[in-house]
Amino acid sequence: MKTILYFLFVLFVLTFSAFSQKVVPGDRVQTRVNVRDMPSTSGMRIGSLEIGESAVLITDTIPYWYQAIINTGDTGYVSKAWTSIVEEPAVSDKGDLVIGSWNIKWFGNSSNDRHNYLAMADIVMDMDVLAIQEIKGGHFTDRLDSLQAELDRRGYNYTYIFCEETGYKDNPGVDKNNYVERYAYFWDADRVELLNPDTPYYYISEPIINNPYFRAVPIVSDFKVKSEEGFDFRIVTIHTVYNDKIEEVRAAEIRFLHEWMNEQVFNLDIQEKDIFIIGDFNANPKGQTAFFDSIITDTTGYRVIFNEPLLAGESSKRTTILVKQNITEKDHQLPAYDHLLLSKHTTYAIPIYPITWASGIIGVGEFDQEQKWEGMTRHEIIAAMSDHRPIWIKLDYNTEDRD
Repeated sequence: MKTILYFLFVLFVLTFSAFSQKVVPGDRVQTRVNVRDMPSTSGMRIGSLEIGESAVLITDTIPYWYQAIINTGDTGYVSKAWTSIVEEPAVSDKGDLVIGSWNIKWFGNSSNDRHNYLAMADIVMDMDVLAIQEIKGGHFTDRLDSLQAELDRRGYNYTYIFCEETGYKDNPGVDKNNYVERYAYFWDADRVELLNPDTPYYYISEPIINNPYFRAVPIVSDFKVKSEEGFDFRIVTIHTVYNDKIEEVRAAEIRFLHEWMNEQVFNLDIQEKDIFIIGDFNANPKGQTAFFDSIITDTTGYRVIFNEPLLAGESSKRTTILVKQNITEKDHQLPAYDHLLLSKHTTYAIPIYPITWASGIIGVGEFDQEQKWEGMTRHEIIAAMSDHRPIWIKLDYNTEDRD
């Protein structure tokens, strides 16, 4: 009964308000805020509100106390002196179509799950489609299910697909032995759908083990927006090899993507022209000597989106977490490993060139710079989240489909 009442209350808030008001620990909280059964310090402690967590606000009219519903479904009271109110866009009020990518380090590789799904869901709920790289091990479905459950608890209807293992197994090449991973797509099923649910994904090249071009062979999926215009698009997710000992593989991977994208764009027999290749390229921007300069020499068919701010005089943005003492300006700029190749056909939907950070159309989620992670080691943040930051691009949800 408690769970049903909690769901009905959240549904009411999200249906009749453009924003959902949440209670969160205040800036001076170091660990947690006590939740009590009455608005008094003499009330019995019935739970806690941890840093990174939020509770659904019921009323703020009680002197010195907020009444709220916490994650367990219990209704309680928290001190206004130790908490604050934030507003989150309601589920029904999501605006633009947001396509993102996140390398979640070894997602599923350990039986000891230390992921902070509350903080992860804060990121994912802003994405309509999220490509995930580096899913490994035997616990990945538990991880995906836990993330989905947290989003479901908030009233969102996310679903996912994942692929088979792809990579190297007993490869005779030097330094190419025994690395496999999976890719996944997470998407908001109320706003986006698979165009071909019977074939939810396919590999860009075969075979998927010991491929001559890729270590982890990218997967391709087609999605369609649930708007009247019905914008559909093709998305490819990639995780190139990082090992400098076999950097020729990374070169082959990026070269293959370059040629594949041109084939999709210029071959008139291929209908879908709205194409997003997004993921971890392990390749810094132009001028930083990591393959884009030497391999991607002709971009008449597509745009290297996260390099475009450089053309406008802006700096690159780091796409891995930054946890160190004495941070310099340069530390915030590199490495920039995660990228998006976008077909130039899709420029009708994003008619800005070059796209800048200031435009708000693209971004890097610098979650590791939030106060709640202050004092934590790099290893602890990786365990809770990842060593990579998510990247994203947005366009009008009601974009017409022109292919």
